[in-house]
Amino acid sequence: MEVISYLRATQERTQSCGEAAIAALQLVRLYDAAAARPNGTFLELGTDRGQATKMILAACEKNGGNLVSVDIRDCSTAAVSCRWTFVQADSTDRKTILNKAPILQDGIDLVYVDSLHTPEHVLNEVYTWFSLVRKGGTICFDDIDPNPYMRGRRKDNPKIEIANRRIFYVVRSVFYDNLDQLQMTVDFGSTGLAMLRKTSEIGSELRPFNHLPAERNSTFLAKLSVRLRERYYAHKGDGSDFLTA
Repeated sequence: MEVISYLRATQERTQSCGEAAIAALQLVRLYDAAAARPNGTFLELGTDRGQATKMILAACEKNGGNLVSVDIRDCSTAAVSCRWTFVQADSTDRKTILNKAPILQDGIDLVYVDSLHTPEHVLNEVYTWFSLVRKGGTICFDDIDPNPYMRGRRKDNPKIEIANRRIFYVVRSVFYDNLDQLQMTVDFGSTGLAMLRKTSEIGSELRPFNHLPAERNSTFLAKLSVRLRERYYAHKGDGSDFLTA
């Protein structure tokens, strides 16, 4: 079968070296996440050429299950499988998608996010679908590593670098605001892959989005802030060593 052959070829590429091996390994990780949920229901947001589509379908062919893929463009030829439903729609149009793929209403075991690469859209996707994810299910995010696209690297691309950094910021913000119902693992290299595993029951909602605190960039100001807090709360000494490193 096409998807099984694609899985085997991808698994073989993990034995090579460099970025190609890392990219293949991340696809295999996606397959493993789907394969860990036998007879599961999977949702792919963004289809394009169908690389991730085929990996998830391979898990469906081996362990049972069904995949619903959504793309704003017509990607209905990206794969062939009786376990696949393609829906042409905006990935945040929950009503339309559920009407065309009602199987999703019973719960989702894996959501793969790889559509419009803006932090706003990714955030909308997470909040649109989170409540339908079953306990133990996973939300996977592609394109979260900015490093391969930074200045001077082989993929040097400022637009993608900035987009990936902002998307990863959104993923981290959601994670840290919901530590009581999420676990996170991250793979870097190639485009990167972040996985949020849901530990709460189906129907649970994410808290309203809050931005992470701004990152500190000055070691001097950081040390100064620490010393100020030490003096304020502990009231130790006369402060003669206040600005020493």
